[in-house]
Amino acid sequence: MSEGEIIWNSDMSVGIDALDDDHKILVSYLNEFIGACDKDEGIFVTDSIFSGLLEYTNYHFVREEKIMKVCGYSGYEAHKELHQVLTEKVIDARDRFILNRSGDLEVEIKDFLQSWLQEHILGSDMDYVSDCVGKEKEIAAALKD
Repeated sequence: MSEGEIIWNSDMSVGIDALDDDHKILVSYLNEFIGACDKDEGIFVTDSIFSGLLEYTNYHFVREEKIMKVCGYSGYEAHKELHQVLTEKVIDARDRFILNRSGDLEVEIKDFLQSWLQEHILGSDMDYVSDCVGKEKEIAAALKD
């Protein structure tokens, strides 16, 4: 286990299995990136992981937004905008990392990714949880689309 890895725990659960599974995968990508940086595995490995993280983030955000919408979450538009901002920040971090990988930048990006995942899951994602309670059928239908 590398320093700074995130360990999934029940406090991170939003109570929707599909989204919890997505969050676990995102945490896994982050931990894989941290481990690759700590082992100095090289830009091809770290870029591949970063690309996977970005791709899965986009997939997850689409799913999460479908669920928020079908649950009638009043903060949907603001949360969707937050997803856009986060996506842009991840893209920017990846681009800067590829162009000028350095120890300081590595630390900055690891810190950003850790705080993003933890703050987003434990913070803003928890805001829609109460709106989704009892809407399992609607959620299942939204995930099939």
